[in-house]
Amino acid sequence: MLPETGQTIPWTELPPSRPESPVAREWETYRREVGRLLAEGEEGRFALIHGDDIVGIFDTWEEAEQAGLERYLLQAHMVRPILSREPVLRGPRFFRRCQS
Repeated sequence: MLPETGQTIPWTELPPSRPESPVAREWETYRREVGRLLAEGEEGRFALIHGDDIVGIFDTWEEAEQAGLERYLLQAHMVRPILSREPVLRGPRFFRRCQS
């Protein structure tokens, strides 16, 4: 897992998925539905997402992941905490030596 920077962004500023991501559809589903889930009082719970569908909402990550593995063992799926503010993660940095 990537380290958090301590900064957060509101859910309305979540970036689009990277096209090469195996869970690009699931991420876009989360981005589309997170506002509704927050309005329904689901903050702090965990969404199980498969394709374009929110399959279920669970109290713990473990419960959501277990349900995901039982239903979609070899298929792409995502377990995502429902948050109004998302932590900013710091990814690896790659340095390339300049050719002169």
